[in-house]
Amino acid sequence: MKGRLAVFNTLTGEKEPFTTLRKGKVTMFACGPTVQDYMHLGHARTYVFYDVVARYLKHLGNEVNFVINITDVDERITQEAEGKGEDPLGYAALYSRRFIEDMASIGADSVCRFEPVSGHVDRMIELVGRLVEKGYAYSVDGWVYFDVSKFPAFGRLSHQSRGELSLRPLELSLRKRGLLDFALWRPETLVEGRWDSPWGRGSPGWHIQDVAVTFELLGEQYDLHGGAYELIYPHHEAEIAEAEALTGKAPFVRHWVHTRLLNMGGRKMSKSVGNVMTVRDAMKRYTQGQLRFFLLGHHYRRDMDLRGLGSAARRFSRLRQAALKAARESPVSGGGRDAGLMDRFRDAMDDDFDTPLALEAIEDGLTSLAGRKGSRAAGILSSVKAAGYILGVDFFA
Repeated sequence: MKGRLAVFNTLTGEKEPFTTLRKGKVTMFACGPTVQDYMHLGHARTYVFYDVVARYLKHLGNEVNFVINITDVDERITQEAEGKGEDPLGYAALYSRRFIEDMASIGADSVCRFEPVSGHVDRMIELVGRLVEKGYAYSVDGWVYFDVSKFPAFGRLSHQSRGELSLRPLELSLRKRGLLDFALWRPETLVEGRWDSPWGRGSPGWHIQDVAVTFELLGEQYDLHGGAYELIYPHHEAEIAEAEALTGKAPFVRHWVHTRLLNMGGRKMSKSVGNVMTVRDAMKRYTQGQLRFFLLGHHYRRDMDLRGLGSAARRFSRLRQAALKAARESPVSGGGRDAGLMDRFRDAMDDDFDTPLALEAIEDGLTSLAGRKGSRAAGILSSVKAAGYILGVDFFA
């Protein structure tokens, strides 16, 4: 695939040429946070990666429309807020602002729009109503469920059979017709007195929220959907079922791209486990460049552990000092770049966004500067600067 971007597609289980619905335009979505607390480095790994994806797609000459939703309607938010005597929407608005501040602090600035799902509840009610009318959903006791038996392709993304999925039911209820059916509307009022619907007062289910946002902002089909791999089932499976049932168009998304975990002490970084480092705490000890260098130093489809952060930070600092020293001796100008370095960098990025190999190309370029001055050195430095910009890692700051 040399010279052309290839991306691993979770849906097909293969590395494929990256294609778009419209030439030169990329529509891209990543699942955002449930804003009940500060963003931790596990989240940061995911968002730094998709920031780099958007940057590289722009580098290839595309216009990129990159949207991240903010889940500000959720029972966990309500529980946290009410436990502190606060209004759920106000509580969510506070942590939404803090999330956006944290995204800025890690340099994830390619996002075109952060979209709170609470602004799309009327659209969610409309979509749920359409699913009921089309026979894909049913209501019972104020609940509305998606009838998975009506969607034969359910399980396609996670590559699991109905039998295998039946071993992992996430919503147990005697109201449901089928074990795998999932809620589209809930009579539990997560924000008191907020939303009325044809099925009574209540709140939307989780999965319909992202579909409502992307239908509104990206269209009924789009190019790339991102998120952590643990969202594949049930969340992304449910999104596909809802969207394709509504429109009859498949695939809902051309490329499904999922990141793996950042572990801490061998376990997934998670607030529920209690083993988290927030972005705010990390930024007190490390620079933006050090954090991004660390997070991009492992391929996005492989788990990584926080214990490597210190050594990665020191390695970045050494490379930065080498870059600054070389730049003083051979100032970066508007001249040419080093073709060999840029070819290596692009080959790495074209091969499923292989950021570790891309960083290795930059590191080798900086190492080769020892004893060099003049136009050749300036060309290498210019390439390091350009490649570093795509990765959001500034070796000259």
